[in-house]
Amino acid sequence: MIRKRSYFKTRSLPYLLILPQILITLTFFYWPAVQGVITSFQISDPFGFRTKFVWFDNFIALFNDPLYLKSILTTLMFSGSVAIVSISFGLFLASMANRVLKLTTLTRTLLIWPYAIAPAISGILWLFLLHPSYGVVAIGLENWFGLDS
Repeated sequence: MIRKRSYFKTRSLPYLLILPQILITLTFFYWPAVQGVITSFQISDPFGFRTKFVWFDNFIALFNDPLYLKSILTTLMFSGSVAIVSISFGLFLASMANRVLKLTTLTRTLLIWPYAIAPAISGILWLFLLHPSYGVVAIGLENWFGLDS
C-alpha cells in the first residue's frame, strides 16, 4: 500500500493554509462560548448598562427552580422519544425498501424523492429571490440604493 504524503517547502505554509479556518472557528464558536460563560456569572440591569459579578448565584437560583428542572426532564423525554421514533421508522423504511415486493421500485422512488426535490425547490426559491423584475433582492436594491435591475 502506497501512502501519499504532502511535503511543504517551509514549515509555516501548512499553518498559513489552516489559518482562515482557525480564525473562523475562534470567531464564531469559541468567542461566543467564552462570552456566554462569562455572562452566566454576571447579573445585569434590565437595559444591560451595568453588570455585577455574582459567581454561582445564577446557577444556584436556576437549579433550585422546579420549572427549570421540569423543563430539563421534558426536553430529555422529547429528545429521546424523537430519536427512538425516527430511528425506528427509518429502519422500518429501509427494511421495506430492501425486501422483494411488488412495489419495491415505487418504495425506493418515494424514499429517494426528497433528495431529488430539495435542489429543485431551492432553485425556484433562489429564482424568486433574484429575479430582476419581482425578486426581493432586486426590489431591495432598487428601493435602498436606487439601482435598476
